[in-house]
Amino acid sequence: MEQQPVNPAIGSILDEQKLKNIVYPAKLFRARLNEEFLRSNRTRKPFLYIKIYAHQYDFFGWGSPDPTVEKTWRISLLTMFSHLRFIDVLGFLPDSNGIGIILLNSDMNKLVAIRREILHKLNDAGLIQSLRIKPRKPIFEAHLYMGSQEKTNLEMQTQLDEFNSTNGAFFTLQRLNLDDIWQHPHKIRYRHVIKRIVDLTCTSMAIVLCSPLLLFCALAVKISDPKGPIIFKQTRVGKNGKLFTMYKFRSMYADAEERKKALMELNETGGKTFKMKNDPRIYPFGRILRKFSLDELPQFFNIIKGDMSIVGPRPPIPSEVAEYEPWHRMRLSVTPGLTCIWQVSGRSNISFEGQMRLDNDYIRRDGKLGDDFKLILKTFKVVFKGEGAY
Repeated sequence: MEQQPVNPAIGSILDEQKLKNIVYPAKLFRARLNEEFLRSNRTRKPFLYIKIYAHQYDFFGWGSPDPTVEKTWRISLLTMFSHLRFIDVLGFLPDSNGIGIILLNSDMNKLVAIRREILHKLNDAGLIQSLRIKPRKPIFEAHLYMGSQEKTNLEMQTQLDEFNSTNGAFFTLQRLNLDDIWQHPHKIRYRHVIKRIVDLTCTSMAIVLCSPLLLFCALAVKISDPKGPIIFKQTRVGKNGKLFTMYKFRSMYADAEERKKALMELNETGGKTFKMKNDPRIYPFGRILRKFSLDELPQFFNIIKGDMSIVGPRPPIPSEVAEYEPWHRMRLSVTPGLTCIWQVSGRSNISFEGQMRLDNDYIRRDGKLGDDFKLILKTFKVVFKGEGAY
């Protein structure tokens, strides 16, 4: 097993406790975290992932060197260790300055109980006032993963907000995202920076070159259905569930949303998204816009704003996300885009489950720029043919 450099503050406590749990090296601990994430998706059993950084709570960052601060940090950490069971997972974080704990089959109630016990012990030791000293980061950064349908997770958000409002700088609690699990190497982070630069450069050029086409489409939309706006604005779900406003040329009649409920039973995707080949809500020129994806052109401005990228999973609407199963949400771990794998593999002819699998396949490729370039070339080919679009 690889030799793991250990922060002295944490190392001394680990030696004192002689924990029965294996303390995993950072790389293996990250693998275990990913394993538990996938297991939770299957079993629907929640877990807590808690990060503890030593350099925030010993002599660097939480006030000046002070025995009171050190005692507070040690009591908090030892109390957390006392809740470890043999099934729980303990390991070092990648920066070697902290440790991570995975409490299996544990939810928010478990964290509330741990917090309550820590506060009682600090009060008994006369150290409760030390919590008024604000560290740069909270003592415990907790992440909760339920492995449940997204609707349940959204309902839980109020409880998370309430928990955080009563903690000051002591605890934070948030939902677990793939960003918290997959540690991208530096070279992949550089790719993301390069990808953003490419997005800005290529999109700015496209807006200039396509400006006559943009003006033509805008005029044609207004002539086709004067009652509605030229640009259709819709709330979409972006990276890690962040909401944003997406722009499209309006391809449907102004009352399309009101008529959608009556057509839901005719949905042809077999999933949460709604698609039908002969949708009566689309006006004649709107079919041309959709067939050749001209209605998506205003999303160039979403890319400039940073809400979207050229390549990435298509951004869903909130009502669709609310029905997501746990593994569906993986597609929200990256910035959404204009095109992705399923857009060049059949477009609307692919079932909902097939779309989800293809999007997750793209995510696991770690943002390789060569793959993005190939997808862009395939997109031009598919769009000119107009196949699978409706």
